[in-house]
Amino acid sequence: MDFLKHKKQYFVLIDESGTLPDVRDRFVTITGVGLREMKKGKNLISQTLKSLRREKNKIKEVKFYYAGDRTKRRVLSGMVSAEFEIFTVIIDKKGRKISDTPENFALLAGELISEINLWNRERSLKIIIDRHFFKKDDERNFNKFLEKNIKRNASFSIQHIDSQQNFIVNLADFAAGAILAKYNKNNFQFYDIIKESILLEKIINWPELKRKSLEYKKIP
Repeated sequence: MDFLKHKKQYFVLIDESGTLPDVRDRFVTITGVGLREMKKGKNLISQTLKSLRREKNKIKEVKFYYAGDRTKRRVLSGMVSAEFEIFTVIIDKKGRKISDTPENFALLAGELISEINLWNRERSLKIIIDRHFFKKDDERNFNKFLEKNIKRNASFSIQHIDSQQNFIVNLADFAAGAILAKYNKNNFQFYDIIKESILLEKIINWPELKRKSLEYKKIP
C-alpha cells in the first residue's frame, strides 16, 4: 500500500509579487495560502465578486494591484476569518537583475513548498500556482527544476492555472501584495490585517538561495 496516496490533502494557492528582472524591486515575495477545504476559498472569491458587481466596479481581474483599498481589506479580512494559513518567503535580490527563467522561478517556489511541507507532514500538498509561464516547454522545465529543489520527503502535486480564468489563486496574490508592500514600501496597512495568520515569514537573499539549490543537487 502506498501511504502517500492515502494522506489527506492540504491545498496551497501560490503566487508571487515583485519581479526578478526589475532592479527597482529590492524584494520579491512568493506566498502560499493554505486551505483544508477549497470550498471556503471559492466562497470568499464569490462573495468578493458579488460585492464588486453591486458596487458596479469593472472587473478586469481580482488582483491586489487593481483592487481598491476596501476590496483589499475585504479579501484579506475574509482570509483571516476563514482561518486560512499564510506562508511567505521574501527574497532580497541584493540589487541584482535576475533572469525570469523556469529554473530561477523554481528556486523561489521550491523554497516555499519545502518550508510548507515542514508544517504539514501529515498531509499531501496540492499546489495550485498562478501560471507564470505560458509556453508548455517552460512549464515542464519549471516542474522538473522544482522537483530537484524540493526536499525528497515532500509529498505534493502541482497544477498551473490562469488567474484570469480561475480567480481563486488570486487569494495568494492579495496576501503576497500585502506582504511585499511591507518590504518594498514600508507600508504595513494591509500586512497588519493578515499578520496573525502568517505561520512562516522567511527572508533569504538570492546568493544564499542559489547556494542551497546547488547543495540539493549534490544529494544522491
